[in-house]
Amino acid sequence: MNPELVRAGFSLSAVALIAGAAILFITGSARSLGEAFRESIEPTLAQIRSRTTRSRSELADLSILVAIGLSMLNILGGNPVVGTIVALVLYLARPSIRRATRHEHRLMALGGFFSLDLIIGAYLPFVLAHVMMFDWLMALCLFAVVLALSWPAGGGETVPGRRWQLAPVAG
Repeated sequence: MNPELVRAGFSLSAVALIAGAAILFITGSARSLGEAFRESIEPTLAQIRSRTTRSRSELADLSILVAIGLSMLNILGGNPVVGTIVALVLYLARPSIRRATRHEHRLMALGGFFSLDLIIGAYLPFVLAHVMMFDWLMALCLFAVVLALSWPAGGGETVPGRRWQLAPVAG
């Protein structure tokens, strides 16, 4: 089997995944894909949350910092334009992601899950496309963004020593 033909097949599959992501986003099906993925990894992320005293927004911020670091490594790894753009966009999106993941109470967080699930569902095909293109650093970077948006609510009141309170609402 010719390795160049295999690589070309993976490239075409990646293009199809990106087109599929656009269709999922336009039709609104990205939300159900994001919800299914978020719910499938929620038990694992809840176990990680049970071992830390960090809030949901702090964990999301750490995940975004990891994504920025991976994007910076991508700059050094030979893809400076894409790595720089992704690092800059993620750095500018950090406050928005912290605001989107600020609610610890499960019922209050339900309102934000609609938009978070939409973003997760739109990012997942891009993660798979980068895996098919063997661009591991960018795939890990985008997966870190997906993890940042997937941290479950409800850990703030179960951590010993932390008192649960409502998050301030920006007016």
